[in-house]
Amino acid sequence: MFLKYEVNTMSEYRYEDAVKQLQESGAIGLVDLKSLPHDDLVELFEEIKVWCLYASGKTDKLPKESKKKKKKKKD
Repeated sequence: MFLKYEVNTMSEYRYEDAVKQLQESGAIGLVDLKSLPHDDLVELFEEIKVWCLYASGKTDKLPKESKKKKKKKKD
């Protein structure tokens, strides 16, 4: 069963949207991955690797906010 995840067409598909989609459905489509900016895509793949290794694939363990955005908020 595939679930269609719709993103508001007025906004850009970002890291937070991808994480939310993974948490809700457990999957992400290639079209969605293609629409992510490169920096967000790299960060998402790194988080997925850590998530698979250390969180046993539990979707609630995925960080909901980008680490890069957290760093910018601190500065």
